[in-house]
Amino acid sequence: PRCVTCAVTLYLRSAIMATADWFLALTCLLAFCSLGAAIQCYQCDSNEDVTCPSGHGFDTTVNAVVDCNSFEATVPGQFCMKVYQESPGWGGWQKTTRRCGSRTDFGVAWGCRWTWDYTGIFRETCYCEDRDGCNGASQQAFSALSLAIVLVTALYNAIHLL
Repeated sequence: PRCVTCAVTLYLRSAIMATADWFLALTCLLAFCSLGAAIQCYQCDSNEDVTCPSGHGFDTTVNAVVDCNSFEATVPGQFCMKVYQESPGWGGWQKTTRRCGSRTDFGVAWGCRWTWDYTGIFRETCYCEDRDGCNGASQQAFSALSLAIVLVTALYNAIHLL
């Protein structure tokens, strides 16, 4: 009976350790991945919104980002884009549009592309996906809660291995 008790105890201990190891691995994975978090982009048009200027600085403190997978996004997407257009001549106009994007005009085209159409209108189109907001929003990072869970799990494993 004592041998059976020892065997059961060892089995349960190894099962708990295996479960804790899986929990630690899963927690580490979740700490470095964001579940379902879409990129957030600025969304405005300089022809319709005075807080979205064309031709001079864009104030990120006045404008808010929208989640590209939410109902707020005019165009849902996986990346941010900014389109600047300028017509030629003295009576020319400028227009800037910021929004989410789901497909580029040039395939995989991160960065900016410059074109002129047949009427002479200059167009600069910029795409980005490496951070929230094409105009310098904060970098994506893992949460402090995820880090705390990883540390507690690792500490739990270390104590139970002794």
